[in-house]
Amino acid sequence: MSQLAGEGPAGLTVEALCARAERTRGSFYHHFKDHDAFVAALMQAWKQRHTLDVAEATMAEEPDARTAKLSSMANRLDHDLERAVRQFAQSNRVAAGVVREVDELRTGFVADLYEARGHEPDLARDIARIEYAAYIGSQIVWPEMTAEERMALDRRFASLVTLLD
Repeated sequence: MSQLAGEGPAGLTVEALCARAERTRGSFYHHFKDHDAFVAALMQAWKQRHTLDVAEATMAEEPDARTAKLSSMANRLDHDLERAVRQFAQSNRVAAGVVREVDELRTGFVADLYEARGHEPDLARDIARIEYAAYIGSQIVWPEMTAEERMALDRRFASLVTLLD
């Protein structure tokens, strides 16, 4: 993941990976059937760490603390990696499939949090989509934004959503 975050998609060629790990191509193919198998394993690890683990930790909180926990964890993730994964998904079908799956999981999770707070399902889904689009878009438009600045925007968005109540 650090190779992808630092070098972008070009850092994921077998040659680049072997050079970084100081291993041979044979060693790579000993561990992975082919490059697609490596990409699938990488993307599943990204999905686990950057989506499933975050959701699990969020749900471990008391209901009133879940939104703050999600904001804190999501905004402290490696946004360089998030951008690199999305760039890679533009040209790799395996990565694209996992990114689509992650986007649906994340949006559905956020919608469930809004439903638990009493919003109707359709409204909860719409709010979740808008919030998620802003989260992903802010990483692209303002890559230098700090976690604290992102969390402040999250709090502002949450205050606007409360006006819907």
